[in-house]
Amino acid sequence: MNQFTVISITHRQIGLEQLGKLHVQQEEQHDRFNPILSDFSMNEFMFLSTCNRVEFFFRTPLDVSTEFIKRFMHAAYPALTEETFHNIQEHRRVYKGLDAVRHMFHVASSLDSLIVGEREIIAQVRKAHDHYYKAGISRDFIRIAITKAVETAKAIYTQTEIATKPISVVNLGYKKLLERDLSEEQSVIFIGAGTTIEAIAGNMKSLKAKEVKVFNRTKSKAVSLAQALNGTGFALKELQQKAGDFDVIITCTGSDSAIITPELFRNMSSEKKARITILDLAVPADIDPSVAQLPNVDYISIDDLRLEAKANLKEREKEIFHCENLVEERLIDFEDSFRSRRLELAMSQVPRIMKDIKVNALENKFAKSLEAMNPEDKAVLLDIVNYLEKKYISLPMKMAKQVVLNKDLKDSIID
Repeated sequence: MNQFTVISITHRQIGLEQLGKLHVQQEEQHDRFNPILSDFSMNEFMFLSTCNRVEFFFRTPLDVSTEFIKRFMHAAYPALTEETFHNIQEHRRVYKGLDAVRHMFHVASSLDSLIVGEREIIAQVRKAHDHYYKAGISRDFIRIAITKAVETAKAIYTQTEIATKPISVVNLGYKKLLERDLSEEQSVIFIGAGTTIEAIAGNMKSLKAKEVKVFNRTKSKAVSLAQALNGTGFALKELQQKAGDFDVIITCTGSDSAIITPELFRNMSSEKKARITILDLAVPADIDPSVAQLPNVDYISIDDLRLEAKANLKEREKEIFHCENLVEERLIDFEDSFRSRRLELAMSQVPRIMKDIKVNALENKFAKSLEAMNPEDKAVLLDIVNYLEKKYISLPMKMAKQVVLNKDLKDSIID
């Protein structure tokens, strides 16, 4: 346990630009790190790289001092400038022993994330571990710690309210649309074909709108997204002529000014609607303010969504106390699992030793006596010897495990 260390570096400490210099693509990580692990007596190692952090998990009997970390970072990143190294040395965080395991639990549970409650980190942690475990670089200790960290994260997401309130504008925007009781009888227009529109369009697929149209400056992108939605794609300049009858507009472009002006909005549809829902995710807004204020327009702005996201994030942060309690409970479970595994490894030689003793007794020490026995008596004796061998292997291991885990010796010794 005391040999386990985590070096943590996040963008909050050194900035995104310098953090980006520490990212290593997964297919390059083996060649980057494996040759230097023995130089630092690292018995186990795992590297985690996300858009907001890099984490080095390892076990070593050496003292992880400031000088140790400096030498390791120089070996891992020989091309970095001294200014970057100095920044890393000044701002990296180091966790050791049980504190390092606790930090691992916090990372997997998103308690140490920029956005508390983000679920993506679980998959990132699991993927990183699978890579290093299959390569034989991560072994028993990190395996047990990661397993318990993932279990803890799942418990936190299911037993607390930390992730129940959405905080992304895409999810909040979709939630707002659902609150409008959209139906399959309604028609939807998407304006833009970037990642934000793609994300919310993916959610909208389940609603199976009567008609879907996508408008974008680059028509080919509009057509590509429309095909995925069983709709039709058009160039943005065709909006007035091709909009037709619609109930919902979802827009997010990079335009410097409003896409839908009052005049364009009046000319887009020949049919007057009692209500037209508009979700505007663009910055600056794609919808002219005077359009947003029309009596038949139900306008959802990104500013409204951001206010709700901020409030939801505060609600999530209130759950951290409950999450911390779960982490501490799971740390106890981790310590039990780790002690149990250490015992298994320590006693793994017992079966071989017992078998050697039995073979030596039968083939050497008592060989002549066995030759003098009749077959029936010899068979009974061998059954007794095999029974005793099994008990001498299983019972001491069971009793030792109970002692290590501070449990009462309740199991019967004799069956």
